[in-house]
This record gives sequence, structure tokens and C-alpha cells, in this order.
Amino acid sequence: MAPTSVKATAIQNFADAWDTYFQGASVAGVPANAGALGAAKSAMIGAMTGLSLTGAVAMQAGITAYWGGVATAFAAIWVMPPNVVSAATPPPTLGTLASLLTPVFASNSADPTKTIAQATAAIAAVLHASGGLGGIAVVQPPLPAPPVPTPIL
Repeated sequence: MAPTSVKATAIQNFADAWDTYFQGASVAGVPANAGALGAAKSAMIGAMTGLSLTGAVAMQAGITAYWGGVATAFAAIWVMPPNVVSAATPPPTLGTLASLLTPVFASNSADPTKTIAQATAAIAAVLHASGGLGGIAVVQPPLPAPPVPTPIL
């Protein structure tokens, strides 16, 4: 993700990076259908308007909005006939994302020897662990089989 001081560009860059990351998400080995994630990405962009004032809070809001888009398009995101994804829920740690990012931002800012690559890797580690991992898709096999909660990896 390219650094920028222009808020709209930063939001777009972040949304592009998160969307690319999420396109690698799979359920039971079935990769996400990138074409079904457009609404989630748009929701993310719209939710991040306060980025220049509240970076960590805005990032949490954006990722939460993205997951909201996933929660409404799950059946189109993971297509796995004869099974159907009947629900998708975000990671339970999503609500803690801003509080986890804030000290990382402070540490990145306080260390003049940190490279941009090191700083972004530290941020990415938090985003992955608390905003990406832990989501659950409910996979419904053909009836009468019961639904199967399945990690979104």
C-alpha cells in the first residue's frame, strides 16, 4: 500500500489493500468470488471518512462495514454446490481492532528507525489477527444434513 497524505487516496489505497487481502479468504477450501465483494469495499470506503482524525477508529469502522457487506453477500462470495453458505459472521475480535491498533500506531510513530515496511507489517499483523481471522461461515449441505459452522480462512 503506497503512503499518501491525501485522505481520499489513503482510504482508497486501504480499501484496495483490504479487498485484495479478503479475496484470499476461503471457506472449506473454496476461495472468495472477488466479483461479489464490490459492495463490501464500497461500504468500507464510505465508513472511513474520519481517517485523518481517528485513524484506528476509522480503520475499525471500515473493516466492520466491509464485514457488513460480506454478511449480506455470503452466498455469492463462496459458491460451493451442492452446499450453500447460509450466513457469515465477522471475527468476534473485530470490536477491539481500534484499541489494538492505537499502541501500534504510537510505537510506529515513536521509533524513527522503523521503516515503512516494518511499520505496515506491524499494522497488518493486528488487522489480520483481529479483523481477518475468526470469521465463521455457516455451510448448509443438502438437507437433511445440519448446517456446519466453518472458519473463514
